[in-house]
Amino acid sequence: MIRFSNIASTYNEYLDTLYSYALHLGFDEQTAMDAIHDVFYKLCIHHSSLNEINNLKSYLFRALRNRLIDMRRINREDSTPFTAQGETEESLPFQLHVTIEDELIMKEDAEEIRQKVENVLDRLTDRQREIVYLRYIREQSYEEIAEIMQISVAACRNLISKSITKLKGSSLPITLLLVLIK
Repeated sequence: MIRFSNIASTYNEYLDTLYSYALHLGFDEQTAMDAIHDVFYKLCIHHSSLNEINNLKSYLFRALRNRLIDMRRINREDSTPFTAQGETEESLPFQLHVTIEDELIMKEDAEEIRQKVENVLDRLTDRQREIVYLRYIREQSYEEIAEIMQISVAACRNLISKSITKLKGSSLPITLLLVLIK
């Protein structure tokens, strides 16, 4: 629940998310911003009813979607009917396109994850890294690893166990870590 004084901070917090949502619904940049401003204008005018909002994020998305539908309906009334074959007035063509910004965020996230994985792997000894590589990346059997590393199968199992124990002590889940190493 928010108060009138918090509407500006709420606007700043949700602007990018709402804007992106409107663009994915197939609206142009100007229409998206107009609809977002309409939603927040309504919040300012009816701030006394904000106490009734339990989930602000859901409310904002629903209000924006409804406002965009209204705007499309008004525009369509001037030209062609909004409803097409099997389409209701509430349906909007949702489009997902990876933007340059999305790609940059994914690259930043991937780099951050890569650094975390490298930090975790740096905790292992050279032999532990080698055995993890052979077992989980090259999917070698214990017998094959023992032959490659010239150790016994029992020593191979023991070294794998110690390596996995060290990896489990990291901040990353072991399954995620092994998938990322691959």
